[in-house]
Amino acid sequence: MLTMKRIAVGTDLSWYASRAETRAAMLADELGSVELDVVHVIGSLVLESLRLLTQPPAQTERRLIDSAKEQIAKLSHELAEKHHIPVTPVIEVGRAHSEIVRHAEAIDAGLVVLGAHGGSFVRELFLGSTAEKVLRKLSRPVLIVKREPQAPYQRILVPIDFSEPSRQAMELALRIAPRAHITVLHAFEVPYEAKLRFSGASDETIQAYRAEVQAQADQAMQQFISTLGATASPLFCIVEFGPASAVIRGKAEVLEPDLIVMGKHGQSGWEDMLLGSVTKQVILDASCDVLVVSEDDLKAV
Repeated sequence: MLTMKRIAVGTDLSWYASRAETRAAMLADELGSVELDVVHVIGSLVLESLRLLTQPPAQTERRLIDSAKEQIAKLSHELAEKHHIPVTPVIEVGRAHSEIVRHAEAIDAGLVVLGAHGGSFVRELFLGSTAEKVLRKLSRPVLIVKREPQAPYQRILVPIDFSEPSRQAMELALRIAPRAHITVLHAFEVPYEAKLRFSGASDETIQAYRAEVQAQADQAMQQFISTLGATASPLFCIVEFGPASAVIRGKAEVLEPDLIVMGKHGQSGWEDMLLGSVTKQVILDASCDVLVVSEDDLKAV
């Protein structure tokens, strides 16, 4: 299995961002010999406003950049000292999501870590946010941190649909938390069940059809797990009937994972402008951290 060599964490130097900074540093330490880039982006619009409002503008702009450099250098030093990892402070100017994506690509980052505003990750704070924009543009794993990190990940939920992104999500879950308890979840629905009911099919017929589909899903789950080989993590597999978003939300409420790992999009990869509707719904609903993996992600780590 390939080794992850570089992690990038985006920060706006807020209290919420400190969760992402800490989790990124913890992962770099746990994975071993992984470098961490701490990336802070100064908005180009902020600089433009300062040029219009202050005199002399160049001096004010320089003070802003110097202050940011000082804060990022101090933060990077503290993370390096606490977690015993190499940390590089990075200052960029531009649009936050664009610069984070550009830097991640430039350093060949194996993982990008971003913070969320608050434990519940309110919908309005995600839609149109830096995290959402990075997820849409970047073909690398993106970890959205919602909780205050206390320990390595212990309980992981991996929703799958047997697609290639699902397989890669599973491999990355095993990589970043090799000793965690991992629940592998597949939600299935019966094709055309509503039409069957509308056409007058009996409950017995529909139940028999549902049992047949579940048997096929059970077999697909076993085949999926067998391709992973031996794992250090204990794996618990669940195949359950229902809409994927609802099933994942229900299982997350019961299992209380500290991390959900899933593909950016599954078998309908074109869906919803490069961020699958199920994945987006899970990000909106989940109270725990969410790691999103796209089809080409593991080629970079």
